[in-house]
Amino acid sequence: MKTKIILILIAGYLLMMGCSNDPIAEGVTLKMKAVTNQSTINGRTSASDLVFNRILLGVRELEFETSEEDDHENSNDDIDGENEDGEDDNEEIEFKGSFVVDLINGTSTPEFGLAEVQPGLYEEIEIELGSILPNNNSILIAFTYTPAGGDAVQVEFSTQKEIEFEIENEKTGFQIDANVINSVLVIIDLDDLFSGIDLSTASIDADGIIRINDASNTKISNQILSSFEEACNAGEDNDYDDEIDGD
Repeated sequence: MKTKIILILIAGYLLMMGCSNDPIAEGVTLKMKAVTNQSTINGRTSASDLVFNRILLGVRELEFETSEEDDHENSNDDIDGENEDGEDDNEEIEFKGSFVVDLINGTSTPEFGLAEVQPGLYEEIEIELGSILPNNNSILIAFTYTPAGGDAVQVEFSTQKEIEFEIENEKTGFQIDANVINSVLVIIDLDDLFSGIDLSTASIDADGIIRINDASNTKISNQILSSFEEACNAGEDNDYDDEIDGD
């Protein structure tokens, strides 16, 4: 009798353990951060000896698009001139909200969280920046610049423009798999972003700060904005080492 009771208890335990197993988690996690040739971890110093103190982006939406969806959107845009018609939610992975992204620390407030996954090969990642930072900015970058033979100068770059840009992986695309957590890293290369920018030509305000924005030093501002898309890259980071796998 005692043996029978023990066997029943063991069977019940095994049944309970089997029922408590969670289903395999799946989805897409996202991280955005800045990098430089000198530092892939915090992006604080660039190859041109710019020292970055603060880099914030106001992200309104980030979505993965398949080639079919992109073609469908473009064909609808040709007809109606709109940018939002012709989208198919079944062919998207989306992060929507008002995210304040700290590119030096690689954090987002609130966190991006886990997006539902539609397995498949995605052609591009589309990012929309909006005026959700302080002073209605969509980008805010603070850094110091040391001119030849001079003292360090504080520089502030900001814009209130709503910006949309795309990151493509022409060779392999972005493969999103089912039944796993897909960790995606979006990086902004500060060396590329500020390549060719001549800060010696910038006007300096009375308080000694170089302000580059929509109303001041606008030529330099437009140069930086035009480099933004080329400075971005993305890919899987499944080992969580803050580097795109395979790079």
